[in-house]
Amino acid sequence: MTGLAVELPLALTELARGAGFSLAGLLPDALEAGDVAGVLRATAVSVAVLGAACAVAAVGWAGGIRILAEPSTAGKPAGVKDAYRFGLSRMLSLLPWTVGVAVLLVVGLAAFVVPGLYVLFALSLFSFPVIFEPDANPLRRSFALTHAGGRRVAARLGVLAAVVVIFESTLSLLFAGVSWILLGRTGLGTSGHGLSDSIIDAVHTTVAAPVWVLLVTGLTVTYAELSHRPSKSTPHAAHQRPEGPRS
Repeated sequence: MTGLAVELPLALTELARGAGFSLAGLLPDALEAGDVAGVLRATAVSVAVLGAACAVAAVGWAGGIRILAEPSTAGKPAGVKDAYRFGLSRMLSLLPWTVGVAVLLVVGLAAFVVPGLYVLFALSLFSFPVIFEPDANPLRRSFALTHAGGRRVAARLGVLAAVVVIFESTLSLLFAGVSWILLGRTGLGTSGHGLSDSIIDAVHTTVAAPVWVLLVTGLTVTYAELSHRPSKSTPHAAHQRPEGPRS
C-alpha cells in the first residue's frame, strides 16, 4: 500500500514526460520566453501536481503504518480499506509537515550534502508523532527520539539507507539492460527522452515499491522501540485513533 502510493504518482509523471508533458520544463521554458502569464500557470500547475502526489503518498504512508501498528477492534490485522480510511483522516495533518521536511532536506543537501544527511537522520521519524502524538511538535519529537537512540539508531538507519541504495542501483542496472535489449540504448541521461524510455522508467519506478515497504517497516519498528508510550486511550478512543505502534 505504501510503496504503490508513493511510486504510482512518480510512474505517472514518467509517462506524462514521455507523452510530451514535462513538469520540470514548464517553468524554465516560461521564464526563458519572458511569459509572465506562462510563469504563473507553470507555477500553479507544478504546485498542484506536486501537492497531489504528496497527498497520495501521505495517505499511503499513514495507511501502511496503520496496518503495521494496530489491530482492528476485532483483534485482527487492519485491512487495506481501514488503512486507507485512516490515511485519509491523517492526510491534512501529515501533508504540511512532509512538505516542510522536504524543503529542509533539499536545503541541507544543497549545503554541501552533509547537513542534508543530518536532517534526514534527525527528522526521519517526524511522521509518527504527527500520527500518534498530535500534541507534540513532530520535528522536535523526531529530533529527541533519534538522538536518544544515539549510535544504535544511526546504525539502523544507515543499514536501511545502504539497502535502499543497493536495491535501487541494482534495479537501475537491470532496467538499463532491458532498455538496451529492447531499444538499443540504456535510457540513461540524454538518451532516455522518448515515450518508450518513459514506459520503461515507469515500470522501473513501480517495481521499486518494495523500497518504501522496507522504509516504513524499519522506521515503524524504530519508533516503537524508542517511544515506549504507555496506552492512554479508552476503548472508544482506541477505536478512533491508534495509541502508537506496539513493538
